[in-house]
Amino acid sequence: MADPSIIRALGLHHTLVTAVADIIDNSIDAGAGHVLVRFLQTGSRISGLRIIDDGSGMDGTTLEAAMEYGVQRAYQDSDQGMFGVGMKAASISQADTFTVYSRAENAEPAGRRVSVTDRMDAPVREDFSSDDAGKVLAGATPRFPMTTGTIVEWRGIRTFPAGDESEQHTEWLESTIGDLQDQLGLVFHRLIVQGLTIGVDVYDELAGRAGAPRTVRAVDPFGYKRSGDAAYPQQVALSLPGMPTIDLHIWPAKVSLPEFKIRGLPGRESQGIFVYRNDRLLQPGGWLDVVKPRPEWGLARVAVDVGTELRTHVTVNPEKAGVTVGGTLVSALRDVITGQYLDASASALKAARKLTRRPITIVEPASGLPDEVLEEFADSFTFASGADPVAIGWRVLPTDRVFEVDLDNRNLWLNARFRRALGGRRTTGVDVPFLRTLMFLLTQDMFTGIRHSARQQEQMDAWQQVLVEALAAESERQP
Repeated sequence: MADPSIIRALGLHHTLVTAVADIIDNSIDAGAGHVLVRFLQTGSRISGLRIIDDGSGMDGTTLEAAMEYGVQRAYQDSDQGMFGVGMKAASISQADTFTVYSRAENAEPAGRRVSVTDRMDAPVREDFSSDDAGKVLAGATPRFPMTTGTIVEWRGIRTFPAGDESEQHTEWLESTIGDLQDQLGLVFHRLIVQGLTIGVDVYDELAGRAGAPRTVRAVDPFGYKRSGDAAYPQQVALSLPGMPTIDLHIWPAKVSLPEFKIRGLPGRESQGIFVYRNDRLLQPGGWLDVVKPRPEWGLARVAVDVGTELRTHVTVNPEKAGVTVGGTLVSALRDVITGQYLDASASALKAARKLTRRPITIVEPASGLPDEVLEEFADSFTFASGADPVAIGWRVLPTDRVFEVDLDNRNLWLNARFRRALGGRRTTGVDVPFLRTLMFLLTQDMFTGIRHSARQQEQMDAWQQVLVEALAAESERQP
């Protein structure tokens, strides 16, 4: 038998979302057409989670093998499963106890539980009678027919909020459901389009009923209607045995679709290579050491499907939330991506800036903000033609000053005395970008002339007084 601590270590990098996705992989391999992610609620407290599917299910023997450490079944190339420890590692990474109830065609229902008191403890196993497992399956009410199927239930979930504060639990639940919808919609977007249905709901264990279901909708990172360059998308062959192909895409600029702004982040944050295996997304962007990311390539996305020819060149991490690419494939990708394609992506972004109406004119920020923020300034504003750019930085100022507008040297200084209190760090020159951006937007009008008027000086003095008091109030709230 394998050492349980080794198997649990495979799930150390799981998040709640990636662990749920790993369980759904098993549902897909079992032929499920419907999957429900159900939060269990007792009063205001979130007490557990179930993943319910209508797949082919498991009989007692199959379930025993699936939950036994050190037992690995044979996988087909078409299966989402790869390592033989997904359900165990994903479950134990999140919960102290996980229970599986399952029913296969022409077989008695089966149930089995695994519990751990500590992550390094040996698991404690418990079997359920066929009658008990059958009652749980019959009472699941997942809103879809379930003559066969499986329930994976987690209890004692470590990432759930502690305590009994209703507001805290509600906020956490709404945020987590949103994250699940976004991430599962992205990871399984191809399979959802092909007919897989994934839902999320909350089940009140005291009332014995579920709330309104929420559907996970496909989030296709290549789901634009019109390309950013008429020559794309292009399918190109890699110089590898079997000549596998990849797809080169250029998004149109200045779009706010969730398919582009994945997880609500600026689209340029998800530039790069999207790796799929059996239509399941494994790598959501990033250049995988093929090239270094650059803001002007923010519209570039490459789809790579790991078929037979590429399988030996790609290593999937145990959580199936990222890949490592071998040197041979890196070179082959670099040959087709660099040059014409990335140049076209940069040109599409540049051309869009020229055509985009930017009615608001401000002074240009020169430095002191991350590159992506500076790029967004360029996308969103027209820069004043007669005003030199302004640098943003830290400097020790009097204690009654939060900032200083240095008109002569074109600097916006933030008071270094408050750097730590504001969350700043001395190891970077672009720390607390949100604060820097807000302060620049607040004061940029003060850099348009050659001297400050009396009215401007009075205005900045008033701002200083309010900000100093706000900082004092912030300090009192901190533990």
